[in-house]
Amino acid sequence: MVRLHGLQTIATVFILASFGCGADSTDSTSGAVVSTELSQTHHFEEVAPGVYFATGRGPVNVGSNSMVVVNEDDVLVVDSHITPDAARQLITSVATLTNKPIRYLVNTHFHFDHAWGNQSFPKGIEIIGHEYSRQRLLEDVRQSEAYVVIGSEEYQKTQIAALETQIAEAKEEQKNSLETQLTTLKRHTSALGEAEPTPPNLTLIKRLTLHRGSREIQMHHLGRGHTGGDVVVFLPVEKVVFTGDLLPATAPYLGDSFMEDFVATLERLKNLDFELILPGHGSVIRDRGHIDYTQDYLRKYWKAVRTAHSKGWSIDKTVKFVDLTGYENYAVLQTSRPEVRRLEIKRMYEILDDKK
Repeated sequence: MVRLHGLQTIATVFILASFGCGADSTDSTSGAVVSTELSQTHHFEEVAPGVYFATGRGPVNVGSNSMVVVNEDDVLVVDSHITPDAARQLITSVATLTNKPIRYLVNTHFHFDHAWGNQSFPKGIEIIGHEYSRQRLLEDVRQSEAYVVIGSEEYQKTQIAALETQIAEAKEEQKNSLETQLTTLKRHTSALGEAEPTPPNLTLIKRLTLHRGSREIQMHHLGRGHTGGDVVVFLPVEKVVFTGDLLPATAPYLGDSFMEDFVATLERLKNLDFELILPGHGSVIRDRGHIDYTQDYLRKYWKAVRTAHSKGWSIDKTVKFVDLTGYENYAVLQTSRPEVRRLEIKRMYEILDDKK
């Protein structure tokens, strides 16, 4: 057995208790007052003046986090969520923060849970992303293995059936919560069918900077990692970086990754002068040491798969024997679903086979 020895995750989860729109919450680490806003579907944490970390709540599955930057005359949004329905709810929720128009949308990468809401944004806005993301979104992304296994309508229907069975067998006091989940899941499944993947219309290769009034907004492609076109959005004055899935709070999905480059790309991330990391999934990260933890996980996983590959093991054998013990709280998707781990290891084998 090839074993990865993990430590407990050092990514701190911050839970902000809000009791109404415009409530203030206290950051449990620094004691600083953090402004929060609630809509029916979103929670907005104001991490710097006019800069909001948007997470989902309520009846819509948003699939991923977003960032909303309210400038002097307009608004920039980072990542459009998982469906056109989720994106429409985000747009409606942004209108509770400001009456300024959304002029820019940035895609951190091409994956469906971050970019399939693009079509809902107003015509004429700039959709910014890496050239690689544009090319991938021009392909038939519904046929990608990640979508089929993790996100497709067919997969969601199996989850609906399982949840309906669970409701039928549940105690009365559990049914209301489960039925709410079922309603959300059915809405999400229906919304997937509406999606028409829409690529960026303004692309970058290495870097693009916007100057919106007094605010500077930098978009960096630091190298290949989670995908071939990851973009981080950096606000140098506010010292905030939105990392998408290049650095989520949990283990990044590796089924489209470039493992030979990933650790070095994260090392370049350290060169940016930020204090807050807004991840594509999970809570705000205030400890830069989370980058080191992620790099350590990636090194061990990559080494374990390289070792198995060098021994001539099949992908299926490697899936069974690469052990993620110690990372259960960090690599939840990978440790709970072997079919996801298989996609990741298959991708790593492709990279290793190309090197022969």
